[in-house]
Amino acid sequence: MASYAGPVDEIEFFTRTMAEILERQGFYRKAHEVYSRLLASFPDRADLRERIAALEDLLESEEDEGGPSA
Repeated sequence: MASYAGPVDEIEFFTRTMAEILERQGFYRKAHEVYSRLLASFPDRADLRERIAALEDLLESEEDEGGPSA
């Protein structure tokens, strides 16, 4: 029987699919965070930079209009 040294405190992983789902659901800040974490791991991904820029524009326009920023 295999054992391990102790419990896993927290395992985090992020995917583009997660970010896309969050974005479709209107959780723009959370989607931005996931895209940003992905970009930190894959800095050559232009598609991630594009989604981050689009979300930043969206969040900025929401703030200007006084709307929610999920």
